[in-house]
Amino acid sequence: MRNSEVAELLDRLGELVEANGEDRFKVIAYHRAATSIRNMDEEVEQLWKEKKLEEIKYVGEGIAKKIDEFLRTGKLQLLERLREKTPAGVPLLMKVQGIGPRTAYHLSHDLGITSVDELRKALAEGRLDDEFGPTVRESFRLGIERLESFEKRMLLPEAEGAFQKMASYFGALGIRVGMAGSLRRGKSTVGDLDLISTDPKVVEAIKGCPGVAQVIESGPKRTSVKLEDGVQVDVRLFAEEEYGAAMVYFTGSKDHNIALRNLAIERGWKLNEYGLFDRAGGRLAGETEEGVYRKLGMDYIPPELRENRGEIDAARNRGLPRLVKFDDLRGDLQMHTTWSDGSATLEEMATAARDRGYEYIAITDHSVSVRVANGLSEERFRKQWREIEKLNDRLSPFRILKAVELEIKSDGSLDFEKKLLDEFDLVGASLHQNFRQDARKLTERAVKALSHPSVDFLCHPTNRLIGRREGNPIDLAKVVATAKENGKMLEIDGEPQRLDLDEVWSKRAAEEGVPIVVDSDAHSVGELDNVSYGVTVARRAWLEAKDVANTKSLKTLLGRVG
Repeated sequence: MRNSEVAELLDRLGELVEANGEDRFKVIAYHRAATSIRNMDEEVEQLWKEKKLEEIKYVGEGIAKKIDEFLRTGKLQLLERLREKTPAGVPLLMKVQGIGPRTAYHLSHDLGITSVDELRKALAEGRLDDEFGPTVRESFRLGIERLESFEKRMLLPEAEGAFQKMASYFGALGIRVGMAGSLRRGKSTVGDLDLISTDPKVVEAIKGCPGVAQVIESGPKRTSVKLEDGVQVDVRLFAEEEYGAAMVYFTGSKDHNIALRNLAIERGWKLNEYGLFDRAGGRLAGETEEGVYRKLGMDYIPPELRENRGEIDAARNRGLPRLVKFDDLRGDLQMHTTWSDGSATLEEMATAARDRGYEYIAITDHSVSVRVANGLSEERFRKQWREIEKLNDRLSPFRILKAVELEIKSDGSLDFEKKLLDEFDLVGASLHQNFRQDARKLTERAVKALSHPSVDFLCHPTNRLIGRREGNPIDLAKVVATAKENGKMLEIDGEPQRLDLDEVWSKRAAEEGVPIVVDSDAHSVGELDNVSYGVTVARRAWLEAKDVANTKSLKTLLGRVG
């Protein structure tokens, strides 16, 4: 439990250090240590008791002393001093994309703007017209819109966690609840939770669920509550014979549901959350979802596809894809270890992956110019390869591929020459540097990397961080075309803040014949589970196992990249 608490403390410290314009390497150090602690399987408090804090990756003597002070006293004096020193609005304003510490300090200290709401008003009233140009002011407006939109939503793991807690609570009471809404469709962010049940006790039981802060609405068929973290949960009660229709109605997007209702109307029927009915009001279907779809003359449509993007015609024509499943994956092609910015050793990652049933993995530690992630030089990669070779001998037939997440530098060049790159089993290339370049330059860099004979795939192509950073404005149509032309692959990164490529472009790439890599981008053993979110994106993209490169045998995979 205290891992997340200590990690949050170090992240706050990093934010305040940055807000005060201190050395950027201090900022990086605090955030690195926070990430390492957050990803650990061991308890930080236990390591503290054993005086082993400095054994944690990226925790040196200085950070260890700060953790010690916090765990002993419950406070951190440096954090308190920085809070007093920092103008009140700076940390809040820095949450707006495009506002860095200096701009936030100027807005708060010099202009008296101490909140996002005050910034919005100042923009609307023209009070910043003499301070910033029109382009900068527009970027502030867009940043505010993105922040407010995201703050009302959860990432997939957060939404899943909230649902699982509620399901466990209801389960202990003997009440079965079904998950509906955008969470069931696997959307990258979720606004609220929709629960369906046939047990009459559910509408009262929800009020006693741990974490419920407010009852918004209560009735015999529906109760809406707000959790302590602001999440709204709607619980609805239906009869057994209505359950399937309710799950169809509350799972599908608005457009999907409208299309289904129109099909029913064409036949003189009526479809709603209670069932499918004929002209006389007789029930035609409703107990199961399969029954509703079948009666409407179509195959069952998996929840991830219920967006009205062609799935209804495909279901009517028996043309739905056989969506890829987690069990189809035979390997994971992006993960990091303590050699760069991961928190688990190479052996720990390999053993955990093998225990998950994988036949192979690729260790893709960062290349040398990504200094913030402790990127590896040629010499360090060769040392890593020797460790990989020893592990491969011991873990055979499981195989660790010698791979790299290769940096595409600002000028479009790569960290290593072709001669060295050809010694890797697998090369993924990434755009991490210089996001402020225009779309043309960013696209040129991606295209140049995909055209390089030694590069096998482009990692998280837009480099977005959901809720924190918009994706790079690259020309994805050109990227897809270049990948197709050069026989390269594109990645769906399963890290929940990335999920990049998204389902729209992943579908388009696969339709163009570009293989997709679905991986975890894990930086710890626990994060290997991220790949399930990548699979969710792949399913929303209509991908089948044949579209995903790492569903293939190792021989087939190496034949493709070779």
